[in-house]
This record gives sequence, C-alpha cells and structure tokens, in this order.
Amino acid sequence: YATNAGYTIISVFGFAAIMFPISYYSGHVLERYYGLSNETFGDWLGDFIKSLIIDLLLATILFSVIYALLRWMPGIWWLAAAVFYILFAVVLSTIAPVVIMPLFHKFEAIEEGELADEVRRMMAESGIKVVGVFKWGLEEKTSTANAAFTGIGRTKRIILGDTLLSGYSKEEILAILAHEVGHYKNHDILRLTIVQSLLAVLGFYIAHLCLSSLVAFYGLAGVDDIGAAPIFIFSLFVFSLIAMPFTNMHSRRREFAADAYAIAKMGSPDALVSAFEKLADQNLSNKEPAAWVEFLLHSHPSISRRIERARQS
Repeated sequence: YATNAGYTIISVFGFAAIMFPISYYSGHVLERYYGLSNETFGDWLGDFIKSLIIDLLLATILFSVIYALLRWMPGIWWLAAAVFYILFAVVLSTIAPVVIMPLFHKFEAIEEGELADEVRRMMAESGIKVVGVFKWGLEEKTSTANAAFTGIGRTKRIILGDTLLSGYSKEEILAILAHEVGHYKNHDILRLTIVQSLLAVLGFYIAHLCLSSLVAFYGLAGVDDIGAAPIFIFSLFVFSLIAMPFTNMHSRRREFAADAYAIAKMGSPDALVSAFEKLADQNLSNKEPAAWVEFLLHSHPSISRRIERARQS
C-alpha cells in the first residue's frame, strides 16, 4: 500500500509540475487580461496549492483502494471499484458544501428583505427542503456571476453569487433560482448519479479488459502490478473522452428542461432571457460556439440556443 500511495504522490506532483504553467496562464493571466479575475498572484497560488493538496488526498485514497481491490479480487475488481467510486462521489458531494467549498469562498445566508421572502416562498411552493439559500462570495476573486444547487441530504442548499445578487434585478435572480429549483424538481441530481454510475461500471470494466489483455504483452506480473498503472489511467482517459460528448448531450437536455420549468414558474420567459443575456456579457461567454464544439465539449447549451428556446415557449 505504501508503494501505491507513494506512486500516487509522485504522479500527482509530476502532473502538478506539468499543469502549473498551464493553470497559471489560463486561470490567472488570461482571466486578469480580460478583466474576469480579481485575484492577486498570491491569492491564486494559495488556491492552486489548496486544490493540489485536495487532489493529492483524493487521488491517494482512490488509487490505494482500487489497487487493493486489484490485488484481492483480480477477476471482479472492476465492479467493486465502480461501487466504491460511486459511494465515494456521493460522500464527496455531500460534504463538499460544508468542508471543501468554504476553503475557497465565503458563504453566508442571504440578507433578509423582499428577495429573501420571495426565495422562501418559492422554496415552500416547490416543496423543497434545503438548509438555506446562501450568498456565494465570488466578488473578491472574480467578476463573473454564477449560481448552483449543491449538496445532498442535510447539506443540500442553493448558492447565489454575490456578483449575481448585486447586478441583477429581483425577477432575474428569481428566474435563475427557478432554474436551479427545476433541476431538483426534475430529479436531475438522481438522473446524473445514475448516468455517472453506469459510466463508472462500464469505464472500469473496459479498464479491466485492457489490463487483462496487455499486462502479459508488456511482461508485467499481473493486473495489480503498479507498472500497469499507465494502462489503467490511459484506458479510463480514452473512455472518458469518448463518453464525454454523450454525457454532455444528456446534461444539455436537462438544462433545457430546467429552463422550461423556470419559465413556467415565472409565467414568462422575459426574466430568464434577460438574465441569460447579462450572464453571457458578464462572463464573456461565447454565445454561438461552433456546433461541433458545443457537441463535444459543452455541458450547457449555448446561450443563443437557450434564449431562442425560451422565447419559443
């Protein structure tokens, strides 16, 4: 186990050495150049180091457990690994809002007032029980706006960026909130969990086939030989690339469904369309990416298609 953990640590730090200049340029230089980042280099570096430590910890746990399963049950390790991965992802999604996300951003309950009353009313009418609706401290790091439904069970909450709360009308904020509520009402978290679970089983099974077929060819001791790790990682990487367009397609459909819920909830597409236009301008989004780029890479429909679909409602 020490060998597996040590290999993971070396791999993660090697990966960090490669990714640092890329992350620095795309995550700090470019965003500052285009006015999207408010972070100093020191602030950005601190976040990068925290992310690296978290990635290292998670990767060490995953690799150690997977290689233990490879050693204990080489014939069906892939099924046990998929079950562990699914449970691990559920636990991580549950604790993320209270353990991980606060390491990078400040969260506090939205201030009392008309907006808070409207939010509580919408939650009550939708039958949603959440810990609360929180202001997401984005402004100190970015000028972009965002909102999300995060957490599972007792950590389930809606988070609205402070950049959203300060720059959008009440109706626009409620429309965005209604979109997030739509994900909940449409059971999108459950849908996503099922899709990801099926992909995990299939992905680990393909990795099992690759390992079984290639370890002898490369003269390795067995599927649990740490020297076969590149085969394991590369097979999962290729599978994820192939699966990504189809998972993105499913995600885009769920986004359209959440938009439709928000429009029905608000009684008009106007507020949602207005919010989309503001978000695209504020976040410097490409409103009309090439069709093939959207198909391959985008988990959300393009802003132009969302606006067009909303106006046709």
